[in-house]
Amino acid sequence: MYETITQLLIEEFGIEAERVCPTATVEDLELDSLTLAELSVILTEQTGVRVEDVDLGPVSTLAELAERFTAALSAASADAAGAPAAGIPA
Repeated sequence: MYETITQLLIEEFGIEAERVCPTATVEDLELDSLTLAELSVILTEQTGVRVEDVDLGPVSTLAELAERFTAALSAASADAAGAPAAGIPA
């Protein structure tokens, strides 16, 4: 997921590749809520899974962003399959 997000940030949002690293924060990259929403839409289109309510603050790093999107995708996939998400009691 991290690679997908970094590729999108560089290719779709025009962020310089040198600025994109796991420890870069949302604030460092000047990603506002609209950009994050657009990123969610693109990821939804690519994966077929709706990603909602990914809680991000301005100090969230790209690594944390990738982890949260991965968790949201896993939870959505588990919900769709009727199984409990990892770490969530049935």
